[in-house]
Amino acid sequence: MTALVRKYGLFYLTHAGTFFFLCAYSLATSAPNYPFLPALFLPIYMSAALAISEREHVDPLLGMLPITQGEIMTVKFGLAFAFVVIGWLHMGLFTVLQGLDSELAGQVMKLNTLSCIFTLQLAAGFQLGLYFFGRSSFYKVIILFTVVSAVFSILFFIGLAENGYHEPGMFPLVPFLDSLPIFLLAVIVAAGTAVFYFVLRRGPWSPASAIESIRGANAR
Repeated sequence: MTALVRKYGLFYLTHAGTFFFLCAYSLATSAPNYPFLPALFLPIYMSAALAISEREHVDPLLGMLPITQGEIMTVKFGLAFAFVVIGWLHMGLFTVLQGLDSELAGQVMKLNTLSCIFTLQLAAGFQLGLYFFGRSSFYKVIILFTVVSAVFSILFFIGLAENGYHEPGMFPLVPFLDSLPIFLLAVIVAAGTAVFYFVLRRGPWSPASAIESIRGANAR
């Protein structure tokens, strides 16, 4: 298990570090106007880390280790969860350091939290895709998603700047975030985390799914 953490953890930790510098850059250069920026880029950074970690089709190391597919997936899901938690802490830290008023800071943290939950679902969906479609082809889909999302995000902010965006209150999601109650946000967080855990425990790589597949094959 330690070898697995070292193998996959390098890519996740590297991207978590670069995301930290994105937050720092945002704070140093454009914090008053773009406090929502890091939340929009968190899923992109996670996708990039996942694509790089899965770029190899054949992994001789995993074939030599006395571990199950379920244990491998536990490490991958665990690192994705750790990446999201680290990202949330980074965004929370820089939200505090930006010195925003309490209302705006609350809206930013709501978007940060929603971004983290979306990133968890994305990670689980990507792992399902890698399992069903194969690493050799599906990791390219993840790379395509990463590139397209990054280009779209950059164009989105260019569009905001060209349309006179000059203060956080003009961000398009502000009305939605302002009307989102904390209770509903907590429900979304709980449900999203539960779905992520359910995919890990009941995914096609789990022992229970393997047993069900064998039973189905025997029944036929």
